[in-house]
Amino acid sequence: MYISLRIRKRVMLCVIAVLSMLAAVAVMPTFAKEEKTDGIKLPIIMYHSIVKNEDRRGEYVITPIELEKDLLYLKQNGYTTVFVNDVIRYVKRGGELPEKPIILSFDDGTYNYREYLLPLLEKYDMKATVSIVGAYTDAACEEAEPDPAYSYLDWQDVSVLRDSGHVEICNHSYDMHNLEGRRGVGQLEGESYEDYRKIFLNDTTKLQTLCDEQCGFQPNVYTYPFGITCESASRLVKNMGFEASLGVEEKINIIKKEDERCLFGLYRYNRSGIISTEEFMKKVFGA
Repeated sequence: MYISLRIRKRVMLCVIAVLSMLAAVAVMPTFAKEEKTDGIKLPIIMYHSIVKNEDRRGEYVITPIELEKDLLYLKQNGYTTVFVNDVIRYVKRGGELPEKPIILSFDDGTYNYREYLLPLLEKYDMKATVSIVGAYTDAACEEAEPDPAYSYLDWQDVSVLRDSGHVEICNHSYDMHNLEGRRGVGQLEGESYEDYRKIFLNDTTKLQTLCDEQCGFQPNVYTYPFGITCESASRLVKNMGFEASLGVEEKINIIKKEDERCLFGLYRYNRSGIISTEEFMKKVFGA
């Protein structure tokens, strides 16, 4: 079963590049002052798998060494990692954000997040946003010896990450992270809203329920598989009570108090493993 998941994952990671184009340190933080017109600038970095083998580096695979360089760069340049939920509290509930906030997001729920990511978050006292695919997590529970190179988090791993205080968990669909017939959560041509609604609600609710039963919480952030969305999905995400959603278009987010629209379809920069920390950060921050 894990061989098929591994192949599926590789195919899907190759496709994300095209879909992304289509979609268009340790310091006490001071707090950002929102400009009345511009808002607060919020970059989000999107990571995928973390693998030690240098030969596996690719557009969606980074090594632990390069990840640590990223974290050091952010610390040394005054950025403070925040959760999506910190941003939600800022927008909706009068919370505060540090002067230079940034979100580190990690998609798909690979086991190497527990193996490599969590120790680095603890080492540098940083936060990360992890989006899990329910079907992958269920399947991981059947694996006796997880391999950091290709396995996924099981429910116990999800609890360990969340209970650490360094990780928040997002809903990345139960089993719509694929391109077989339907592209992610995209609505099929000719598919009625009611038919689509049933499919989307069944899938999304299944993962919400599992998170509650297995780990005692329900995510309030939805991460679109491959960044694909549609008007129906956007409406349903809000109707289900999700307070924010993550896309894949590469832009800096502008966050404004009491403007809930800025919380949906948040932009993210894909962290390619084939360029250096310096090259990538220049792409995000310029200069």
